[in-house]
Amino acid sequence: LRRIQMTRFYRDRSPTPMMEKSLLYKLVLNGQRGVAVNSSYFEHAYSSKHGKVRIYKVKRVSLKSKLWAADPANRVCDAPGSWYCVGQYPPALQEFINSRRNFKQLEDFNVKRDAASQKYHEEYMRRMGGGAGGRPAESAAAAAAAAAE
Repeated sequence: LRRIQMTRFYRDRSPTPMMEKSLLYKLVLNGQRGVAVNSSYFEHAYSSKHGKVRIYKVKRVSLKSKLWAADPANRVCDAPGSWYCVGQYPPALQEFINSRRNFKQLEDFNVKRDAASQKYHEEYMRRMGGGAGGRPAESAAAAAAAAAE
């Protein structure tokens, strides 16, 4: 339980450094607690009555990307003319997409980790434990109390 809590927010409800830097955190809390998204890239378009749904317009999309997305030849649908089409990213984002690290459940004990995955996991756990710019590790008494929860 303690590990799960640390990957999101500290006990005082402040975000971990990783969470504070994430785009999702900024989009969800935009305008609250001093959090703001870059208004040159995102424009708030809609929030539901209770704020559970927020929609943003992405600004500064290139004409080339807009034309690519509008071309029906670039849609991957389950049948021609179908309403169900999976999303694709325009070629301008391909270099970025290729550089990402796909999500992999850290606690998946059924999959053997390669050296890079093991190193990533160790770094992740170190950061969540208070190292590398995170908050100092909790005292032994606080850790024992958290484990008892």
